[in-house]
Amino acid sequence: MNVVGDFLSLAFSSTIPIIVTALGGMFAERARATNIALDGTMLISALAAIAVGATTGSPWLGLVGGVVAGMAYAALLAFAAFVLRCDILIAGIAANLLATGITLLVVQNVLQSTGTYAPGGVTLLPRIPLGPLAEIPVLGRAVDGQSVLFYLAIAAVVASIITMNRTRWGVHVKAVGESEEAAEAAGLRPTLIRTSALLVSGAAAGIGGTYLSMSSVASFNSELTGGLGFIAFAAVIFGRAMPGWTILASVLFGIATALSIQLQGAGIIDQQLLHSLPYIATIVALAFRSIREFRRNRFDVSDTSFLPAIIPRG
Repeated sequence: MNVVGDFLSLAFSSTIPIIVTALGGMFAERARATNIALDGTMLISALAAIAVGATTGSPWLGLVGGVVAGMAYAALLAFAAFVLRCDILIAGIAANLLATGITLLVVQNVLQSTGTYAPGGVTLLPRIPLGPLAEIPVLGRAVDGQSVLFYLAIAAVVASIITMNRTRWGVHVKAVGESEEAAEAAGLRPTLIRTSALLVSGAAAGIGGTYLSMSSVASFNSELTGGLGFIAFAAVIFGRAMPGWTILASVLFGIATALSIQLQGAGIIDQQLLHSLPYIATIVALAFRSIREFRRNRFDVSDTSFLPAIIPRG
């Protein structure tokens, strides 16, 4: 029982940054404003969070700093795409590369650290004990002591479903993604809606980045994300930018990440193969989705069917 509970606890911890980031990216993707810079945004936010947290001594201000940094970086992407008229995918790739350079520059020249930035005396985000509920078999052990962001992730799951399906803004996001011309004819402002969707994705990636640097160990290095932002983006594509499927894909990738960590101590599988397990799961899932889409599109001639924004309409 304890083994299962411990694995579930690890799976929950591994899923948090993926699912929160993916849910934000889902809105941008659904508005056809692809935010492929989720990984770079997480990196910028992780550094901003720990820097603010170390300066102020407050993990909550660190969280706010990470979210604000994520939104600012998403705003930069929106500026490049909608004002400078850059291709949003190319701008996103550039933003990912730029994030690595910016963080290295800040860590070495501003924070005066080499390699890993690990300021002393940083207060981590609190973990929530369950008290007597921790005695519940399996689930109690899995949930007991999780970061406060675990509960924020659950709230984000519920909020994203309601926002996408039950709010006017969610309807506008879907309308702009389905047909920009029809949305304009209805009086909507596609650029404004897409910018707001990008800002939401930046805020969500900010939470994901903050979790990485302020949840378990207060440290930062330029490889902190380990590609989790790209995995989150893959969850968005695999889930067709719909809440239910995006959540399911995020959980799947989180379990794969937890499994790779769990097996590293067993020593029965090559370490390099274990490190690649989440990415293998991502590739298999995307290949499965592509095959399913190919079979569906053979019989679907609707012009209004949702297509991922990274796939141009014919």
